[in-house]
Amino acid sequence: MLEDWILRKKEIEDSKDKLKGADLCNAKLMQAKLKGACLEDADLTAAYLIKADLSGANLSGADLTQAVLSEADLSGADFDGTELEDTFLNGANLKGAVNLTCDQLDLANYDKDTIFPDYITINWSPDGFCECIEEQ
Repeated sequence: MLEDWILRKKEIEDSKDKLKGADLCNAKLMQAKLKGACLEDADLTAAYLIKADLSGANLSGADLTQAVLSEADLSGADFDGTELEDTFLNGANLKGAVNLTCDQLDLANYDKDTIFPDYITINWSPDGFCECIEEQ
């Protein structure tokens, strides 16, 4: 018998177009296939989205506080008003993401393997600190 979290993940994947405002707090969604998902205003607090495909997803207004998105594909995702406090973006692909700001990223965790949109530059200092710069 499949674990409950695997069945729940499949259920969420199958309804990816209808997740606006969904409560997915603490959801185990590792490697979830959520390409183009509508997660507008969804609560993804402390969700596990490691290696998930969220490319092109609408994350506008979503709460990703303490969510783990390490190595997730977030290319082309919309981050308008998305909460990223203590969110783990280590190794995530944010190429082509829209409405992502340095103010949001200053609250998140990321590393040198994280891929950022072309309009955001991260300057790393030798001591491991960094500065986020947005092109206007």
